Amino acid sequence: MSWIEKLFVERADIYMEIMNSMWSEGEAIAKGIAEILKRYGLSSGKVLELYSGNGRVAIPLARMGYDVLGVDFSLPFITDAREKAKRYGVEDRVRFAVADARRIDEEIHEKFDAFVIVATSLGYYDGSSDEEVFKRLRNLAKDTSILIIANTVHRETPNWRYCDKVFERFGNLVLLEERKFDPIWSKLYSKWYLYRDEGDGLSLVLRLETEIRVYTPTELAEMLRRSGWGAESVYGDIRKLERFNPPCAHLSLVARAIRTG
Repeated sequence: MSWIEKLFVERADIYMEIMNSMWSEGEAIAKGIAEILKRYGLSSGKVLELYSGNGRVAIPLARMGYDVLGVDFSLPFITDAREKAKRYGVEDRVRFAVADARRIDEEIHEKFDAFVIVATSLGYYDGSSDEEVFKRLRNLAKDTSILIIANTVHRETPNWRYCDKVFERFGNLVLLEERKFDPIWSKLYSKWYLYRDEGDGLSLVLRLETEIRVYTPTELAEMLRRSGWGAESVYGDIRKLERFNPPCAHLSLVARAIRTG
């Protein structure tokens, strides 16, 4: 079992606790995405969010008036997202489907006005897999469609380049992460030790080793162009629509479909 399946399927219950603790962050990211879409004349329309998790970005986008399809390979995430859509009263504006991003155009047969990929969802496999995902999204795009990569890590992200041990708290979960960056292959290797704070002590609930391929803006732009997308603008934290200027922690990139024919 890969670390991806272990974290997002086998222990989806644990990772959903982490996502739920960051729910307000998803709302802020959705507001930044909506602002960019409006700049392209999309105050409404069909949006596909890839790697949507349990809906922390897709549901706020639906509440803002977009018709959203959230896609993830994790059935537990999708089940929880559907329940949350009902709770927030947007089940008529947001749908969720289980699908593999690497075969997305074989499993989804619609055209979309915009596509969204949030956080470190890119890089879970390798560069060729990510480029294949971009190509398949282009098959679902109109000639005017927009692709937004929001708040992913990048090669100059400071909090892992200069800190090899990081503590984070998500509700009553405490994460100790040991990080090592390979500058040759541009991969971030991490050892996760996830503990539950029981009040009188910590108990280990998950130990995991992960690896993520990390990109520069130029690498992403080149991959996108080969896949039928033209990069048009780059930001740091999409919640602030800040200028991308390392050492900012996030990379957000906006691309438009390259017209065919």
